[in-house]
Amino acid sequence: MNYITIEKKNHTALLTLNRPKKHNAFNLEFLTELEKAVQQLQQDESIRLLIITGAGDKSFSSGVDLASLIQFKTIEEARVFALQLESTMTSLLRFPRPVIAAINGYAFGGGFGLASNADVRLLADSAKIGFPAVRLGAILPVGCTLRLNALIGSGRSRELLLSGRIVESAEAVQMGLVNETLPAEQLLPRAYAIAEEILKGSDLALEMTKQMTNQSLLVQMEKYSISAGENFAYLAFTEDWKNRIRSFIKK
Repeated sequence: MNYITIEKKNHTALLTLNRPKKHNAFNLEFLTELEKAVQQLQQDESIRLLIITGAGDKSFSSGVDLASLIQFKTIEEARVFALQLESTMTSLLRFPRPVIAAINGYAFGGGFGLASNADVRLLADSAKIGFPAVRLGAILPVGCTLRLNALIGSGRSRELLLSGRIVESAEAVQMGLVNETLPAEQLLPRAYAIAEEILKGSDLALEMTKQMTNQSLLVQMEKYSISAGENFAYLAFTEDWKNRIRSFIKK
């Protein structure tokens, strides 16, 4: 695999987003590889829990790779990308075993959208969270939006999505975006400690608990996923989108 690494330890898999020079940003190949990795781990009966983190000391993930967005030649290419993004996110939400996100750095847009699939989210105290899509003339994937609503309520969700402002770690905990914030070097030890506590439970009971808590969210995501792909594809070919993306990349 080019963009994903996996380490296994005591029935726990550590999946690392491994594109640090690009702040672990998603392109189509990255998303396809990530979904395949999640599916393979789901088939591995020796894995009882999954931890996700990012490579490098700056970013968990900056979200979608903006440079890849301006390379779309057709609306269909944009639609395929949007649907793959939703499919990858959903595969992680459907992962039947507990998931912990160790957010080691900045998590922007779809980067936090990925982390929002986790059952427990730990954030480095130097990290920040933000949803700058509107400032780029874009929209957050529908699944990310729905999960954000579920985490912090639609009122706070709307404020963050419409403003595109950056959230510091202390506010992220207060809002409920993450469960805990702690020094970056303590993230993985803490994640493994939480994993040890969770895995005292029955595997079947843990899986059924996840099914019950996620079912209504999955139904909503399924309902809106196709139209979200259409909206993304439409925006990707507006002049406003292209100009804003180019301007941001130059900066």
